[in-house]
Amino acid sequence: MKYNTRIQTYRGIKIRLIKYTDRHFARLKAKRFLIITEHDTGHVNQNFWIPNCYLESDGTIKKGANLDWAFRKAHRAHKLEYAGIEIPGWI
Repeated sequence: MKYNTRIQTYRGIKIRLIKYTDRHFARLKAKRFLIITEHDTGHVNQNFWIPNCYLESDGTIKKGANLDWAFRKAHRAHKLEYAGIEIPGWI
């Protein structure tokens, strides 16, 4: 299967699917994404997981999916800060 490893945007935050092998993906209940910064700022790459029920089979975020909770969780773990992402007001 071809997975969507292009940059996706959720409410202004850019993320990209980290690709594994098909066999690895088959046993996962969630997929791992990388938080993308706008420019090379020297910040550390940060990743987080999104459950498959919010994703299409190719890793694309489903239309209308509410992932606010996942980004709030990433914010509480300081992942957005470490990645150099300005914290949006909705978090």
